[in-house]
Amino acid sequence: MLSATQPFYLPTGNVCTIYAFHNKNFQNHFRFSWFLTVLSILFGGESMQIKLRYKENQKDADKITAFLSNVSDHFLFHIPLYKIAQSFNIEREEVLNIFIQGVYDGVFILEWIYHCPICGNVAFEAPSLHYASQNFCTACNKVFDNTLDDNMEVCFSIHPRLKVLDPAFKAQYMAEIGKNIHNGKFRTWEHPYVLRGVDIVQNNLYRTLMSSELLIGGQSLLLKQATVLFTDLNESTRFYLEQGDVKAFMLVKEYIRIFFELIEAYHGVPVKTMGDSIMTVFSNPCEAFEAAVKAQQVLHRHVQTKAEAERLEIKMGLYSGPALLVTLNNRLDYFGLTVNLAAHIHRTARANEIVIPQKLYDDAAIKRSICTVTKTVQKQ
Repeated sequence: MLSATQPFYLPTGNVCTIYAFHNKNFQNHFRFSWFLTVLSILFGGESMQIKLRYKENQKDADKITAFLSNVSDHFLFHIPLYKIAQSFNIEREEVLNIFIQGVYDGVFILEWIYHCPICGNVAFEAPSLHYASQNFCTACNKVFDNTLDDNMEVCFSIHPRLKVLDPAFKAQYMAEIGKNIHNGKFRTWEHPYVLRGVDIVQNNLYRTLMSSELLIGGQSLLLKQATVLFTDLNESTRFYLEQGDVKAFMLVKEYIRIFFELIEAYHGVPVKTMGDSIMTVFSNPCEAFEAAVKAQQVLHRHVQTKAEAERLEIKMGLYSGPALLVTLNNRLDYFGLTVNLAAHIHRTARANEIVIPQKLYDDAAIKRSICTVTKTVQKQ
């Protein structure tokens, strides 16, 4: 199984302990290794020469390259990334990064599949995010809006320049979904290894390599669950007056670099900076809290190496809820009440504090985490 983390969160600036546990299920690992091998043997397929690259871990990219070079043609249609991750005991995000790099390098194509949120019928397929909008389900005879973490599937297939796949593969995929709907089985495309639209949009490498992939024509996509984290420099005006613009800029730039590295390590996306304020978005609220706490810890240690007058103090606030993915200033951005409330909450924080709303504090997992490090919680 993939590694999982159970973080500890605090609604104040207190330092907290973080632990991670790893639950490796040998039987599942063996089963999916067997599954991938059998597919390769059953369907045959000519050997294909491809080269995947990933500067963060070329060894794992080479493993996947070797495997894909000898699998069946059928396996190269809608390649099961997360099953590959399971089989080779590689983190899901790393496998996704390898395939995104592969799209950029012309090894794979990426398809956005818009399923009906009711029955799961394929209403529309597109090679780009440009075409995201409302769609119509012919099975339900209804118009629907697309939601990144609900009805949007993303699939990777081998690029036609490397191998032209039999059109029957797609026909079989569509026919299977149609048959299930006819038999009253809805949304059968969903399974534990499905790759959703949110996984792509919330991927930092995707945003870097494919920055031109934007929503056009005033389109927007709903994200049912987003955790927005705002950070800001405490008493920034005084800090700039005391340090001067040049010195203050260098110190703030250093803080932003450290913070961005931490956010990305916890699967967050740095959306934008506004002066010395930073807005980041996470799909997983637990990872958002863990990132905030870790950032306070690291930044606190970092400033201890500075002269007292140069020590930055950061305040943070988080809020979770639905948000809209939009295009603003030629980049993907987030809009809505959740964003506004996160911005408001972070302004109530004092130096070195993290402020969370009551609904997150009431979460049982968060309360258990708090109890492991403190019995005192400050309520505003």
